[in-house]
Amino acid sequence: MDLTPVVIWWLTISIFGLVGWLVAFSLLRNLPDRGFAFARPLGLLLTGYILWLGGTFRLLQNSVGGSLVALALVLALAIGLIWQRQQRSPGSLSMLAWLRREWRYALSVELLYHVAFAGWVLFKAYNPNIETTGGEKWMEIAFINGTLRSDYFPPQDPWLSGFGISYYYFGYVFMAMVTRLTGLISTIAFNLYIPTLFAMTLTAAFGLIANLVSLHQNPTQIPDPRSHIPNLLSPAILTGAIGALFVAVLGNLEGLLEVLHKRGLFTERFWIWLDIRDLKIPPVDTGTGWVPDRFIWWWRGSRVLTDYTLTGQEQEVIDEFPFFSFLLGDVHPHVLALPFVLLVIALALNLLANRRSALRPGEASNEAPAAASPSKASASEQTGSSFSNVINDFIENLQHSWHELIEATGGRLAFGLYAVALGGLSFLNTWDFPIYLSVVGLALIARLSRRWGGLQNALGPGVIGTGILGVTGVILYLPFYATFQSQARGILPNLWNPTRLVHFFVFFGPFLVATIFLLIVLSWQELGWRKHLGWSLVLTILGPVLVMLLALTTIVISPAGQAYVQGILNNQEVQQLLGDPSIGALLQESLWRRLVHPWTFLLLGGLLGWVLALALSLSEANGGLTPAGNHPDHFVAQKFVIILLLVGLGLPLTVEFIFLRDNFGIRMNTVFKFYFQAWVLLALASAFAVYYVSRNLRGAPALAWQVSLVGLVAGGLVYPILATLDKANYFRNKPTLDGIEWVSENRPGDYAAIEWLRENAPDQAVILEAPGASYAAYQYTGRISAMTGLPTLLGWGGHESQWRGNYEEPARREPDIDTLYNTIDLQRAQMLLDKYNITYVLVGPLERERYTPSGLNKFVGLMEIAFQADDVTIYRRR
Repeated sequence: MDLTPVVIWWLTISIFGLVGWLVAFSLLRNLPDRGFAFARPLGLLLTGYILWLGGTFRLLQNSVGGSLVALALVLALAIGLIWQRQQRSPGSLSMLAWLRREWRYALSVELLYHVAFAGWVLFKAYNPNIETTGGEKWMEIAFINGTLRSDYFPPQDPWLSGFGISYYYFGYVFMAMVTRLTGLISTIAFNLYIPTLFAMTLTAAFGLIANLVSLHQNPTQIPDPRSHIPNLLSPAILTGAIGALFVAVLGNLEGLLEVLHKRGLFTERFWIWLDIRDLKIPPVDTGTGWVPDRFIWWWRGSRVLTDYTLTGQEQEVIDEFPFFSFLLGDVHPHVLALPFVLLVIALALNLLANRRSALRPGEASNEAPAAASPSKASASEQTGSSFSNVINDFIENLQHSWHELIEATGGRLAFGLYAVALGGLSFLNTWDFPIYLSVVGLALIARLSRRWGGLQNALGPGVIGTGILGVTGVILYLPFYATFQSQARGILPNLWNPTRLVHFFVFFGPFLVATIFLLIVLSWQELGWRKHLGWSLVLTILGPVLVMLLALTTIVISPAGQAYVQGILNNQEVQQLLGDPSIGALLQESLWRRLVHPWTFLLLGGLLGWVLALALSLSEANGGLTPAGNHPDHFVAQKFVIILLLVGLGLPLTVEFIFLRDNFGIRMNTVFKFYFQAWVLLALASAFAVYYVSRNLRGAPALAWQVSLVGLVAGGLVYPILATLDKANYFRNKPTLDGIEWVSENRPGDYAAIEWLRENAPDQAVILEAPGASYAAYQYTGRISAMTGLPTLLGWGGHESQWRGNYEEPARREPDIDTLYNTIDLQRAQMLLDKYNITYVLVGPLERERYTPSGLNKFVGLMEIAFQADDVTIYRRR
């Protein structure tokens, strides 16, 4: 295997990392590592944003030159930040001095990155295929190639000619940008980007936890720039490694269950009770080994949860976790966003760790915003000016919140970078934006709570500040929203599918145990939480029920909701089940099913109430300022972990009651997106728990903690070890990084056509190829457009329906495509060629299987033969 592409790619990413750290060193100056672990994703994000924005407004071309200009602008920004820092703090720590002091940490980060990158490149070389089934790779390579073929943004959609991509495609802009700068073909670059994401995710998780531990060890002191004593000591580095392990390497416990099932342990009744698909089937050849050998058994790790219709049919639920996604190798948006999600979490921690005061000269150190003084005007004057007073108060609160937000983020320029990073999550993977806006918002509220000595004074400015940051993040990406369509159509209640606790534990087991032990230790040390526990439990247990009742009420009173419910009741099997096909009978059946399996909801509601009580207690601690004007917060690390738990536990609790309505009509995608981010947040909190609990437990409780966690983590490591070997076919295949080498072996004619079009076709040329059956997906169709980026009339129709929320345009094109291939009327064919501005017509095995020979033969007289190899002919318009 030629390693030249790997070296070129590595060097290119390293340049982004170097430029990114020049920015991070100033932006993340409140973190002990000064953003070192987040340099590569930050460099990619800022360069990609400038390229995209410039390409959207036709100020930059989506080309090598445009990418270099964008990178140069990020470098100029970095230099400006460094100059600004030196002007404000002449004696501040330099990057070189930081490296001399923290070289052990820096070496650990770089070693982790390079080992992870090299290891996953090797893994990908043994299973490189960009295939049509078992994932979304066919779609993703189409997006990458479409972006590479586009001079400006939005990129052209290779599967719907004349249309731009209607999807959150920001990550594909990054991929195309790096691919173009390296000069590699996209099908090789595809298999280098996944190792890059894997390595960046590991290092970012490592950095987050290392920073948390360091902040816990040294919560009050601003390091002396002249000091040579490192802040990131061995405990921080070792716990950082655990953070990387938990976030990106650990698997769920399904892998352990596969081993036990293969060995034939436990009774058939147990496996039926467990109710995980495929594991319910009695094992074959039991007792002959421990290693699972069922076909793609590792896939089941992402399908632990099982939902059912009212009548008992299984419904698919996706519950991916990061290692599964890296193993699968899809560069799907939730994977593309992972390092940038961790970057935003780091920004939230940086905000909370900001020790500088927002006070203006002469303002009291511990004084909350003053309440408005009573007016001395008459009653009529008060009434007449009430609206004006409300407006003035609102403007004053807005200005106050803006001032606090700017100070918390580190200045106006830093605020802008926060908004770029946070807003970029919506463009990378839209689901992530509200999730991590809440993380940043809670960090802001926690900081203001410390600033004003209590939550009651911090909540208003914090919420307004979070709103300002969120709105700014949206404004910075308005061109994306202007062209984005979605299949989302509101919120639906999850009526009858509560998650079984055993499934929830199989998925989150190690993190649940770590969370419970962490809460016990925190509660033992901070007793003030008890006074808040009662009403916090009421909020977290009754609150979700009220939200679901509100969703039910909306359904009952709205025409669309009534139609949805009536569609359920019209099912004859449902009518037989209910006896009385009414809304009341449906709700009664739903209530009964929830009463049978209430434990996941009660566990999550109870844990969330406990965490909320601790959060309120911690918010009351450590108010005030030191004489030097710094915030001494002995609980900054604990507060941040509480924030991670609040959001991390809230996400799976949400999908117990409601889900986003999409084309599938079930909670499959909502569970997928929410559980994935819950994994990240709970993994980070659990890694900190390893450090914190181990320091504070002794005796029998410590032994119980160690045995339970080590056992569960060992069980979680069964999956990545065995699944990696199985997915790579035990490293027996010939290694290659070209994702379509298998096409050259199995369909040489198609491969030759792809190569010819890559070299010879203009970027905007439209091709005609067979799209497959109606709503086709996960088939070997759209193959030429996907691999070249040249737009065809229709590729995977089912995916176009999902991206655009309807099937109107594909439905209009399908009969025209059939006519183009089948008609023998040359005039009719010419009219359709003109209508869609078709340059090339492909006739290969797929087209011959589907269309009539007489219709295909007409192209000989109608067009000229541009290329012919094996069983594929490409016709070109004269």
